[in-house]
Amino acid sequence: MPSWLYDDDFERGLEVKKKYLDLYSGVSLEQAIPGKPVSNEFGECYAISSKSECRQAHIRGDDARQALLSQLRLLHGIGPEKEAKLKAEGHETIEDLISHPRWGKKALEFVELVDAGDPASIQQEIWKWLPKSHPLNLYVTAYTDMERLTVIDIETLGLFSRPIILFGAAYVRDNQIHTVQYLARSVEEEAAAIEEFCAKVSDGPILSYNGRSFDVPYVNQRRWFYDMPGELENVHFDMLHFSRRVFKDKVPDARLVTIEKHLYGKDRQDDVPGAMVPEFYEAYLNKNNPGPLVPIVEHNKQDMITLANIFTRICDEECNCYHVCR
Repeated sequence: MPSWLYDDDFERGLEVKKKYLDLYSGVSLEQAIPGKPVSNEFGECYAISSKSECRQAHIRGDDARQALLSQLRLLHGIGPEKEAKLKAEGHETIEDLISHPRWGKKALEFVELVDAGDPASIQQEIWKWLPKSHPLNLYVTAYTDMERLTVIDIETLGLFSRPIILFGAAYVRDNQIHTVQYLARSVEEEAAAIEEFCAKVSDGPILSYNGRSFDVPYVNQRRWFYDMPGELENVHFDMLHFSRRVFKDKVPDARLVTIEKHLYGKDRQDDVPGAMVPEFYEAYLNKNNPGPLVPIVEHNKQDMITLANIFTRICDEECNCYHVCR
């Protein structure tokens, strides 16, 4: 038993594994998990597609510009006290400071940065002065192509340097979330799955839950392992930072399933503890039985759907509150 698993979680995991081995004994992978093989220069993997309802987040560009320019602290040298003093003098926005003898040059540079609309540059500038969980970071989404925003989640056979066996990518269109999952049916298919996943994500913005520290570095490390050129360096919205701040007094921990239960009263059935994914995958290989893969694929898909819903909810509540209260 992995040392970080509670006894109850481990026992439930064993029960789930046995249940699905029994349910899918003698069943093919294609029958258990409908999908299709896909090929690229690195080989073949298995693609699984689905869709379900999900409301799309939207922040207007005008609101984003107004919110960003209202935060004088985004100029180097202006702290809370200096900001209060400047606003008392009538300088409500950074744009108002363009004619200021001391702050004019910096103000003009920042306004030009915002109006240029490069989300990566705006995001990096915000991070210099404000925490990654600050609501202003969400406004950067207005400068991205939200049609290309991809929710990502991976399932691995352990910590860094172990293979990734499932790559999840999802996007929201017309209030529906479309999920595509690339399964390595054997470890030898990992490179092909990486290639399909990275091609799907491309250079669009990424939405994740702890993906900045885990998923993206992990995928890049596996790319290097296979001598695959390039790496993921996309504009990235990691909802772990926002969730910790928004829900810190409402939930016992910041796990995605905990927040899911708090917001939607949802208890997942037959969920796989992440630490037991290697054991489930090994059972699938050893028994030639796709059953243990079924709850892994469902867990990965549900994580992406929940993350997309939490993102929309936090965007609505945090940005509206910030816009009204600032």
